[in-house]
Amino acid sequence: MEKKETDTAHMLQFPARLDAVPSAMAFAALALQHAGLAPGVVARAELILEELLRNSILHGYGGDSAHSVWVGVDGTRLAYEDEAAPFNPLTEGPAPADPLLPVEQQKVGGVGLLLIRQLGGAVAYSRSGGRNRIEIALQ
Repeated sequence: MEKKETDTAHMLQFPARLDAVPSAMAFAALALQHAGLAPGVVARAELILEELLRNSILHGYGGDSAHSVWVGVDGTRLAYEDEAAPFNPLTEGPAPADPLLPVEQQKVGGVGLLLIRQLGGAVAYSRSGGRNRIEIALQ
Protein backbone atom coordinates (compact mmCIF):
# COMPACT_ATOMS: atom_id res chain seq x y z
CA MET A 1 0.00 0.00 0.00
CA GLU A 2 1.40 3.35 -1.04
CA LYS A 3 0.59 6.73 0.50
CA LYS A 4 -0.22 9.66 -1.77
CA GLU A 5 -0.78 13.24 -0.66
CA THR A 6 -3.41 15.28 -2.44
CA ASP A 7 -4.89 18.64 -1.75
CA THR A 8 -7.62 17.10 0.40
CA ALA A 9 -6.55 13.81 1.93
CA HIS A 10 -3.78 11.31 2.46
CA MET A 11 -4.61 8.52 0.04
CA LEU A 12 -3.67 4.92 0.68
CA GLN A 13 -3.34 2.65 -2.36
CA PHE A 14 -4.92 -0.80 -2.37
CA PRO A 15 -4.92 -3.54 -5.01
CA ALA A 16 -8.12 -3.71 -7.06
CA ARG A 17 -9.02 -7.16 -5.78
CA LEU A 18 -12.01 -8.31 -3.78
CA ASP A 19 -9.75 -9.81 -1.11
CA ALA A 20 -8.36 -6.30 -0.45
CA VAL A 21 -11.79 -4.80 0.29
CA PRO A 22 -11.71 -5.62 4.04
CA SER A 23 -8.29 -3.96 4.44
CA ALA A 24 -9.41 -0.77 2.67
CA MET A 25 -12.57 -0.64 4.75
CA ALA A 26 -10.68 -1.24 8.02
CA PHE A 27 -8.27 1.58 7.18
CA ALA A 28 -11.10 4.02 6.48
CA ALA A 29 -13.15 2.97 9.53
CA LEU A 30 -10.19 3.39 11.86
CA ALA A 31 -9.31 6.81 10.41
CA LEU A 32 -12.93 7.98 10.68
CA GLN A 33 -13.17 6.73 14.27
CA HIS A 34 -9.97 8.62 15.11
CA ALA A 35 -11.53 11.72 13.54
CA GLY A 36 -14.29 11.42 16.13
CA LEU A 37 -17.18 10.34 13.91
CA ALA A 38 -20.05 8.53 15.59
CA PRO A 39 -20.37 4.76 15.04
CA GLY A 40 -23.47 5.22 12.87
CA VAL A 41 -21.66 7.65 10.59
CA VAL A 42 -18.69 5.29 10.31
CA ALA A 43 -21.05 2.43 9.44
CA ARG A 44 -22.64 4.52 6.66
CA ALA A 45 -19.18 5.37 5.33
CA GLU A 46 -18.28 1.67 5.31
CA LEU A 47 -21.37 0.87 3.23
CA ILE A 48 -20.50 3.61 0.76
CA LEU A 49 -16.87 2.55 0.54
CA GLU A 50 -17.70 -1.12 0.06
CA GLU A 51 -20.01 -0.20 -2.79
CA LEU A 52 -17.36 2.01 -4.41
CA LEU A 53 -14.71 -0.68 -4.08
CA ARG A 54 -16.86 -3.50 -5.42
CA ASN A 55 -18.14 -1.36 -8.32
CA SER A 56 -14.60 -0.36 -9.32
CA ILE A 57 -13.28 -3.90 -9.11
CA LEU A 58 -16.22 -5.75 -10.67
CA HIS A 59 -17.50 -3.20 -13.19
CA GLY A 60 -14.72 -0.66 -13.71
CA TYR A 61 -11.86 -3.15 -13.94
CA GLY A 62 -13.86 -6.25 -14.92
CA GLY A 63 -12.86 -8.27 -11.85
CA ASP A 64 -9.75 -8.73 -9.74
CA SER A 65 -6.86 -7.06 -11.53
CA ALA A 66 -3.39 -5.57 -11.27
CA HIS A 67 -4.94 -2.09 -11.06
CA SER A 68 -5.27 -0.03 -7.89
CA VAL A 69 -7.81 1.96 -5.95
CA TRP A 70 -7.07 4.73 -3.45
CA VAL A 71 -8.88 5.53 -0.21
CA GLY A 72 -8.36 8.62 1.91
CA VAL A 73 -9.84 10.26 4.97
CA ASP A 74 -9.60 13.94 5.78
CA GLY A 75 -11.44 14.62 9.02
CA THR A 76 -15.08 14.01 8.21
CA ARG A 77 -14.54 13.45 4.48
CA LEU A 78 -13.96 10.19 2.67
CA ALA A 79 -12.11 10.31 -0.67
CA TYR A 80 -11.96 7.48 -3.20
CA GLU A 81 -10.14 7.16 -6.52
CA ASP A 82 -9.79 4.57 -9.26
CA GLU A 83 -8.29 4.51 -12.76
CA ALA A 84 -11.24 2.82 -14.41
CA ALA A 85 -13.10 4.37 -17.35
CA PRO A 86 -14.80 7.67 -16.53
CA PHE A 87 -17.96 7.04 -14.52
CA ASN A 88 -19.86 9.58 -12.44
CA PRO A 89 -22.07 7.68 -9.97
CA LEU A 90 -24.06 10.85 -9.34
CA THR A 91 -25.35 11.11 -12.90
CA GLU A 92 -24.68 7.76 -14.60
CA GLY A 93 -25.89 4.22 -14.13
CA PRO A 94 -29.33 2.66 -13.92
CA ALA A 95 -32.29 4.68 -12.74
CA PRO A 96 -33.18 4.27 -9.06
CA ALA A 97 -35.68 1.55 -8.21
CA ASP A 98 -39.35 2.46 -8.28
CA PRO A 99 -40.56 2.09 -4.68
CA LEU A 100 -44.11 1.51 -5.91
CA LEU A 101 -43.21 -1.67 -7.84
CA PRO A 102 -43.09 -5.07 -6.14
CA VAL A 103 -39.58 -6.47 -5.65
CA GLU A 104 -40.05 -9.14 -8.33
CA GLN A 105 -40.75 -6.42 -10.94
CA GLN A 106 -37.69 -4.30 -10.07
CA LYS A 107 -34.71 -4.16 -12.41
CA VAL A 108 -31.51 -5.71 -11.09
CA GLY A 109 -28.75 -3.22 -10.29
CA GLY A 110 -28.50 0.39 -9.28
CA VAL A 111 -29.16 -0.01 -5.55
CA GLY A 112 -25.47 0.50 -4.74
CA LEU A 113 -25.42 3.74 -6.71
CA LEU A 114 -28.43 4.88 -4.70
CA LEU A 115 -26.45 4.18 -1.50
CA ILE A 116 -23.54 6.28 -2.74
CA ARG A 117 -25.84 9.14 -3.73
CA GLN A 118 -27.93 9.19 -0.55
CA LEU A 119 -25.87 8.01 2.44
CA GLY A 120 -23.26 10.73 2.32
CA GLY A 121 -23.92 14.36 3.23
CA ALA A 122 -22.46 16.01 0.15
CA VAL A 123 -21.02 13.88 -2.63
CA ALA A 124 -18.77 15.28 -5.37
CA TYR A 125 -17.30 13.61 -8.45
CA SER A 126 -14.34 14.72 -10.55
CA ARG A 127 -12.05 13.21 -13.14
CA SER A 128 -8.39 14.24 -13.20
CA GLY A 129 -5.11 12.64 -14.20
CA GLY A 130 -6.89 9.58 -15.55
CA ARG A 131 -8.71 8.93 -12.29
CA ASN A 132 -12.28 9.02 -11.09
CA ARG A 133 -12.45 10.79 -7.72
CA ILE A 134 -15.37 10.78 -5.34
CA GLU A 135 -15.41 12.87 -2.17
CA ILE A 136 -18.09 12.34 0.43
CA ALA A 137 -18.82 14.63 3.37
CA LEU A 138 -19.98 12.40 6.20
CA GLN A 139 -21.54 14.91 8.59
